[in-house]
Amino acid sequence: MPLRHPFRFGYALRCGAPLAVCFGATFGCNVYDVYDDELLRRADDGGSKRDAGLSDGVTTSDDSAVIDTTASDASTVDVAATDIADGSRGTTADTSTPDSAADASGTRPAADGAAPDNRPRDTGVTSDDDDATFDATVGARDADASPTRPDASDAAVLDTYADDTARDGSFPPDVMNDGGAPPPTFRVVRIGDGTTELSAASAAAFIEERRWDGQLVGSPLALPTAASGAQAPLTLSGIATSEGALALSLDGRYLALAGYATPPGRGSVASSTNVERVVARVDAAGAVDTSTRLGDAFSGTNARSAASVDGAAFWVGGATGGIWYAALGGAGLTQIVSSPENVRLVALFGDRLYGCSGTSPMTTIFTVGNGRPTTGVQDVAALAGLPRSGMSPYAFAFFDRNPTVAGLDTLYLTDDRSPETDGTGGGIQKWTFDGNAWSRVATFSAVGGGTASFRGIAAAMTPSGVTLVSSTAESSPNRLVIFVDEGSPSVTGTVVATAPANTIFRGVALSPQP
Repeated sequence: MPLRHPFRFGYALRCGAPLAVCFGATFGCNVYDVYDDELLRRADDGGSKRDAGLSDGVTTSDDSAVIDTTASDASTVDVAATDIADGSRGTTADTSTPDSAADASGTRPAADGAAPDNRPRDTGVTSDDDDATFDATVGARDADASPTRPDASDAAVLDTYADDTARDGSFPPDVMNDGGAPPPTFRVVRIGDGTTELSAASAAAFIEERRWDGQLVGSPLALPTAASGAQAPLTLSGIATSEGALALSLDGRYLALAGYATPPGRGSVASSTNVERVVARVDAAGAVDTSTRLGDAFSGTNARSAASVDGAAFWVGGATGGIWYAALGGAGLTQIVSSPENVRLVALFGDRLYGCSGTSPMTTIFTVGNGRPTTGVQDVAALAGLPRSGMSPYAFAFFDRNPTVAGLDTLYLTDDRSPETDGTGGGIQKWTFDGNAWSRVATFSAVGGGTASFRGIAAAMTPSGVTLVSSTAESSPNRLVIFVDEGSPSVTGTVVATAPANTIFRGVALSPQP
């Protein structure tokens, strides 16, 4: 099947899901919801909705859904042309004239949004300049410092659009720029400089930015290999398959990655007891912070993954020690999970902390405590319906796609076992939830005439389906593969990149935004 470009159509960014944990290895996963009428909204647009230039007089550089030349027009919609994507018009005839050219000032009438585009998704526009997040109560005010990103207080309120309650179904609702253009790229961790053969010694690590056709964007970002003041080096084992997970923070601004605070060349680094483990935080501009050292946590074993809400603190998983929580800079280091000890992945999805393990009796995905715990050792609970043995789970991504089932109901789970013809082996497993238990409905492993199993994954919902980018479980050189799930049980992946000699791809995440 030819590769469909996942961002050909407009859609809104969504990020946010419970914090997930996976034992054995960590590979970041992030989720976006997609809508057809928001592609042309600019990233710096403080507005809530743009009509994407659909025949209502608003140009593509204009701000938000109909900014009219007179304040009195702000309470009605246009009658001369259809409004946005649903083809409807306002209930009151519009006798005023909408803007005929781009609104260079970017201003917005104070009353704009009182009766917006006769769409459910606009009925919750607040009085705070059509901020990125719609509050459930009209007139409720966000306390956002930024016009395009909700603050922590928004995390308890779902958007009022129908699409959010049907698809997103969790909070925080829209931690990315609501209605903004999607990131045209993803990021992938690459281990190795291409000259030194990969081994159990620590190796230089890079973060590559790639388009969805696999094309590199600019030069790879080299993570530090030497200490500088409070900033530590961050390297990874050249052959430890469970390391190198990459995760996008819930607010969409940062990437998080765990590794070793030592220069390249440290032999048998995964078993070292005199090397601290460290977390890297990377922003959209490529600024790296490696000040979060983890003390004795994960000493003698792998630090595999890290996840964050907003870059101010991290949950970290590893081969022994379960999950730890630390603030940026390493303050307040606290163990959150002690059993199972062996954790592959930590990740955030909505308001929950999840996990996955490759060690019996919890070889599965599980929730951790309630919400996003930051203190005290927590119990874990396996997802109902998923087996607790026999799998080898790695990175995963959740969606809420079924409006008849509350909460997250679709799961894409990577498994690095050998693929099987009956779909019971490795690949990307698709699971759905009916309100009581999860059931596997498909396994994607077909890749260009052969098969593959996977460890890293990032996911985006597009008009053509759910688009997945995943790193294969092969030894160096491995590959990056794109799948587009349109609902068929048989989906063939397209290889978009192959790691150069003496390098290997690990974790994958959607690109952060400023």
